[in-house]
Amino acid sequence: MAGGGETRPWEGLLAQLQAQRRFMEMLTQSLVSGYGSRGRIYCAKGCSGCCSLVVNCTLVEAVAIAATLDEGQSALVDAYVARLRGLVTGITDLKEYLRLHRRGSGGCPLLEGDGSCGIYGERPLSCRALLSTRESRWCTVDFAALSPEEKHSFMEGLDREAVAFPSHYLASGRDAGAELENRLSMLMTLAFGFSLSGTMPLLVHLVKRHDLALVAVKGRGAVEELLARRGLDNPLMLHVEGV
Repeated sequence: MAGGGETRPWEGLLAQLQAQRRFMEMLTQSLVSGYGSRGRIYCAKGCSGCCSLVVNCTLVEAVAIAATLDEGQSALVDAYVARLRGLVTGITDLKEYLRLHRRGSGGCPLLEGDGSCGIYGERPLSCRALLSTRESRWCTVDFAALSPEEKHSFMEGLDREAVAFPSHYLASGRDAGAELENRLSMLMTLAFGFSLSGTMPLLVHLVKRHDLALVAVKGRGAVEELLARRGLDNPLMLHVEGV
């Protein structure tokens, strides 16, 4: 990013993000420990099942992630965006988009070959918030392909007092992550008059290759113009809110 006044709003937002990450780290450690009396949290290095899902984040998080990528990682993000363009062509239904993404996107482009996260210290709040109470295979299952009996068995096995039903992820973690994301969006709205969130690799690509952080300082209109010019003004992928 350029210097001077253009960077000052981002400095404050990125400092807030760092504080939120520290809070989320302490919270998840507490949640994992606390859940031990009821069951087990199965998340571990290399499981990566949830990384086949659409990974969303705020623009603030994307700015922080983009600053850490090397050229090899950036090229992988570029390739993901190219695949994503093909997947969303003609698609207007969210469930269909999510299903196609899981089948055809190749998953998060920032995964390492051993299934570990290549940006673990910078990973989005949405990733930090997912704490699985079931084995990692359930994080990759296409539930539309399960039989009624299999679905019933899965639902019956969930700890309904703890999970965000009908998922198997701890509700307290997901709720905390969503609250922190909402706070970041609110702070961005206060700084720029609007907020932007959506598919993490796409936002990172726009920051890295098209100076989205600087464009955002110019306002919502400038951002929407950039998205339209790049053919990326799709509400399934990106969400602009505010005046």
